[in-house]
Amino acid sequence: MALIKKDNNQQVRIKHTANVDRNLTPSKKFKSSDRRTLKVDPPVYQLIKSLAYITDKKMYDLVREMANAYLDNNITDRQRENVLRNIDDIER
Repeated sequence: MALIKKDNNQQVRIKHTANVDRNLTPSKKFKSSDRRTLKVDPPVYQLIKSLAYITDKKMYDLVREMANAYLDNNITDRQRENVLRNIDDIER
């Protein structure tokens, strides 16, 4: 095996950006039978229920908005890319 002679003065330039420009709003409407139960503690349920009532939204729409806000503000680009890839796999 021959060794490759490297010039140590060169810096590696890697350009990789995550594609996070995906639309999280569902493109199709789900039936009520497609929705899954989400188990939460009673205080969390009451909070979501109250927020949904105050904002005049359905609870599942409010939870979707909360999840989108969490994705935008609390996780890294790489984690967001993995989550969005999983969502795309489920919707297909």
